[in-house]
Amino acid sequence: MKKLSRTRLFLLEMLVNLLIFVIGAAICFATLSKAYSLSAFSRVLTKAHIATENAAMAFRAANGDITTMPDILNGTLINPNKMQVWYDKNWNTCSKEDGIYLLEIITSYEKYNIINCNLNIYEPNGESILELSISEYKNEVQI
Repeated sequence: MKKLSRTRLFLLEMLVNLLIFVIGAAICFATLSKAYSLSAFSRVLTKAHIATENAAMAFRAANGDITTMPDILNGTLINPNKMQVWYDKNWNTCSKEDGIYLLEIITSYEKYNIINCNLNIYEPNGESILELSISEYKNEVQI
């Protein structure tokens, strides 16, 4: 049987080491890529949560009157029960043309003077990121 020379063994060992290194680097790259993606989504989710909390506090401050909320949130009143607020990529309020994320506020009135408010944040593709529902009791009857 023919023996392998020391040079060939050394090259074979280096090739195996290089293969292991490449596989390890590929695994690390995939893990870091996934972590970056999750971090970006987490950032968006955090900003969406802050925007919905601000809208909920504005709803409470307005005593359930959505018609006064556009001044507070820099939004647009679509009809007496629906309002929209547009945000840019840095989550600053902006116009519809410059907007990326949409906060939609929809109110509905129920018996016993309860006003329900649904807050939804949508991604550019129209998929919902976050939804929050709150209720407010009013002493006077709303129609």
